[in-house]
Amino acid sequence: MNTTGRAKAIPPIFVGKWTTNILFALNEGAYRHGQLKRRLRGVSQRMLTRTLRHLESARLLERKSSEPDGRVVRYSLTELGRGFIRPLTSMCNWARQHDKNVSAEVRIVEMKQP
Repeated sequence: MNTTGRAKAIPPIFVGKWTTNILFALNEGAYRHGQLKRRLRGVSQRMLTRTLRHLESARLLERKSSEPDGRVVRYSLTELGRGFIRPLTSMCNWARQHDKNVSAEVRIVEMKQP
């Protein structure tokens, strides 16, 4: 496995409850932080911010400011993120079908599809 260059720079993608919910929400369109928090009922401020930063560093979403002072920020999927939706949906469907046989450590929890 190649561990040099670009492969090293991109962090692994951890697929969990909030990751899947955020990606499926952003697949519908761009959201501001507060809009996402309301849409994802139950996510803490800290977890939402942490997950958004992780997905941004993995280049699955982008953070854009529409105001010069940076106060209005929207999150949206990148081309890479949009391309990840199909395999993510397949993984979620697989996890649902094998729920009894998949350990809690790798199971994808409570996803919401568009």
